[in-house]
Amino acid sequence: MLGLLLSAIDAPAYSLLGPYESWMAPTNGFQLLGDIGGPMNIGEGYRWNVPVVTYVFDPSFEDFFGSNGVAVVQGAIQILNNLPPASQADPNAYALSTLSENFTANSQGLIDLKSETLFLLLQQLGLAQPLRYMFCVHDFSISGGNTNVNVILRNFDPFSGTATNALNDSFYSSYLVWQINQGIWPESVFIYAIPMSPFSQNMAVADGQVASSPGYFYTGLTRDDVGGLRYLLQTNNLNFETLLPDVHGVGANSNNYVNLALRPGIDKITFVPESLNYDFQTGGFITPVTNRYTDVYVTNGVRMEQQLERVSSRPDIVFNAYAVAGSQVPAIVKYTGTSNWLNNAGVNGSSDLAGPGTIRPPVTISFPKFGLNGIVITSDPNNVIQASNERWASFDASTNPPVIYPIGAGGTGNPWAISLSLLNTNYQPLHGGYFAWQLPVPLGTAVILESSMNLTNWTPLITVTNYGVPLLWEHIYSRPAEFFRAVAP
Repeated sequence: MLGLLLSAIDAPAYSLLGPYESWMAPTNGFQLLGDIGGPMNIGEGYRWNVPVVTYVFDPSFEDFFGSNGVAVVQGAIQILNNLPPASQADPNAYALSTLSENFTANSQGLIDLKSETLFLLLQQLGLAQPLRYMFCVHDFSISGGNTNVNVILRNFDPFSGTATNALNDSFYSSYLVWQINQGIWPESVFIYAIPMSPFSQNMAVADGQVASSPGYFYTGLTRDDVGGLRYLLQTNNLNFETLLPDVHGVGANSNNYVNLALRPGIDKITFVPESLNYDFQTGGFITPVTNRYTDVYVTNGVRMEQQLERVSSRPDIVFNAYAVAGSQVPAIVKYTGTSNWLNNAGVNGSSDLAGPGTIRPPVTISFPKFGLNGIVITSDPNNVIQASNERWASFDASTNPPVIYPIGAGGTGNPWAISLSLLNTNYQPLHGGYFAWQLPVPLGTAVILESSMNLTNWTPLITVTNYGVPLLWEHIYSRPAEFFRAVAP
């Protein structure tokens, strides 16, 4: 482990998201589960260049989350729609921290749907995780027991563009971890940011770590989130860009318009719902959606305007839900990555750079239906490998009980369904199915899961609580004979 300590710089900061560069390898801490891109250098950011982004809810989302879940996601979108134009935005008008905690939701393993959505949308607007990418391993070599590491910063001040180790006025140092070759995993070096003061750790919404932590939620964007969006969309951030394929001139000028041009940021993006016009069977609109706007570009140092219209045959963003097939693959939000984003570095005169670029739709954001099941994984000899009953919910700082998805998942809890699946040491199911109990226990009642080899001596494995959703218990089985039961304490 090698420590790195940098002097504190009093500045806000953000990170930019884009397609992976060649050095962003898993052995350097990139392309991990749930990642969709890597951190770009200043001047290489990716952004939308249309003022209206459409979104819809697929029936799979509506069936699972209901109208309440739709309203919650729209609440996250409204936070973004309420932002002023980037040219008028003052990041200092926003809080350094918007984090809060609901202790009831924490005790029940509930994940806030609104906070997760807000984080995901910030990524789709071009912001990366600033704390995670504050320090990055660009390359390393290991020779004779010595590790030589090239560390760069990809966290930037929105006013000066300089790299910084500050985030919302919290300052960080870092440490490196050298992972030796263990056969299935090559030698790797990972770097982590650690707070210089344990009493000051103001994380941005774009970091996403809190959004997936039970009981925690964001009340809005932080200063540095707004600073990042301001940088990308401001009108003095000029890049050569082409228009989206479904954009053209208006009326008689439909084929007579300037495509590739030096363009400022779009300044303001508005998300518009189009679910009533959505044909989920085809994935397109029933009636094409037309949005007209004034396009600004610069030629020979002169600001020019042209009237354009975008005729969209399909939505830009689709929210849906998918069923989790077992617990061997973690239930994560699946969403469209950055591979479709267009790198405009070449037309900007630097073809060897990773950007700047344009974000291009379509985008799909798929939420796992893990609210249906709590999951416990145990193994011989009597070990608990994983215990999780995280579920989607909506909650705030009030004393109102959390709303758990699917609606009614709080349920009566009587009877409570527990399904036991036996797996071999290769995680393959034995006996071809599940053994199911229907336990007549009230909501909120704790139950002990136990195992035995002789039906006389029982070993408690873990205590689980009936929160009103079915429990999936998977046991990795290696003994010649074993028995299982669930008992009230």
